[in-house]
Amino acid sequence: MSAAQNKIVRVEPATITWHRALAVVAIATTALAATCCGSAALTTAPPAHAADANYQLIQEPDAGYAPIIGLISGAARSVRMTMYELTDPAAVHALIDDHNRGVDTRVILDAAFHGRKTNAGTFQQLTDAGVAVRWAPNGVIYHQKTITVDDATAAVGTGNLEPQYYSTSRDAWVLDTNPADVAAIAATFDTDYTSPPSGRPPEATPAPNLIWSPMARASFLQHIDQATRSIDLTNQELKDRAVLSALDKAASRGVQCRIVMTENPAWTKAVAEVSAAGCSVHLFQNTESGLYIHEKMLLTDNDSLIIGSQNLSTTSLIENRELSLALDTTIAPELISAVESTFDADYAAASVQ
Repeated sequence: MSAAQNKIVRVEPATITWHRALAVVAIATTALAATCCGSAALTTAPPAHAADANYQLIQEPDAGYAPIIGLISGAARSVRMTMYELTDPAAVHALIDDHNRGVDTRVILDAAFHGRKTNAGTFQQLTDAGVAVRWAPNGVIYHQKTITVDDATAAVGTGNLEPQYYSTSRDAWVLDTNPADVAAIAATFDTDYTSPPSGRPPEATPAPNLIWSPMARASFLQHIDQATRSIDLTNQELKDRAVLSALDKAASRGVQCRIVMTENPAWTKAVAEVSAAGCSVHLFQNTESGLYIHEKMLLTDNDSLIIGSQNLSTTSLIENRELSLALDTTIAPELISAVESTFDADYAAASVQ
């Protein structure tokens, strides 16, 4: 689910070059450092970006959302967006501008849970402007957060495009230019966009570095079960029984297990269970101005990373439409190092349970 469901008063040119994207990130990061972060929870400034050959990290809230809006605005031929919650006027206006410039612009918005209520204004605005926007099937939660531009770059995110949460929500986006990943994400969008409702998302197009929901649980369990030294985990939710059992077993066999979340009574029992098994859980208080852990990240043995939209709930892993990237240090060493650095900073800043 989105951060909106748990944080106080929340309801839940042709190709973008790395040089241009990094420049945007640098500008956004400089602006953020100069203007925000009065809260103690936000004083630590881990790396806001890191780039490998095909993967670039945009770490929120440190980087800001200018790189994401810039990706949309820079489209020359096509934009495909699947988004759980879209209320950012800058993103909406960028989509409309793309359409007005003749860019093939198509959008899928979630309609399940509270998605239709949250996205109704945006849906109407895009429709009125002539943008091709469709509701995802009402009976299926489309929690995926992706933006594919010119069949060349796919932004895969952990967060939604809701500006009221940008300054405090720990999230991440990965700009992915791996051709196999991008082609599979685009193909799955096309299937989702054209398929009639069936009560379940259509079959996604596979690729080696993609983890799709439904049926993502096995990949998460495999990563946890194969860990030999360490597990570092951030997530908004922690309640899938199979994942909890896998974490318990990992800690019991001597794997260092560290978890960072935002406190929530819904996960109290799960936190107590994994703590008893040997995991070290650190929690941020759920406040208006403090850092809110919305990022969904699993790093094992400082080598293998899952990052994307899946929460550690049964619904998210085996029912929703979701997407995460599965990366390792052979293809994304700088990105994984940056993710690890951010995790270490958050772990140190949060309270021990």
